[in-house]
Amino acid sequence: MIKHVFLTGPPGVGKTTLVQKACDVMVSSGVSVEGFYTQEVREGRRRVGFDVVTVTGQRGLLSRVREKSVASHGGREYTVGQYVVDVPSFENLALPLFRNVRYYCTI
Repeated sequence: MIKHVFLTGPPGVGKTTLVQKACDVMVSSGVSVEGFYTQEVREGRRRVGFDVVTVTGQRGLLSRVREKSVASHGGREYTVGQYVVDVPSFENLALPLFRNVRYYCTI
């Protein structure tokens, strides 16, 4: 049985849409699904960052371009390219999803 699948591809080809639809199909088939995906955040036509979204619909900040980032958490600033990553926000939303990893289909 396949345990891990990685989706790669350029922006806009449908990776997030595929994950969302796969979750919908599994849930409608009675499969317990738990997990998250990232979704871009735009202001007009400009990408300003990403949010982490759970398959149950909870949303949290993942990253923003430097001038749009939230206030520093008093510690080190983590960046990926032009994006400042909000590590505490990501950890608060995503890490609890791994507690019951044996009991769910994890996305």
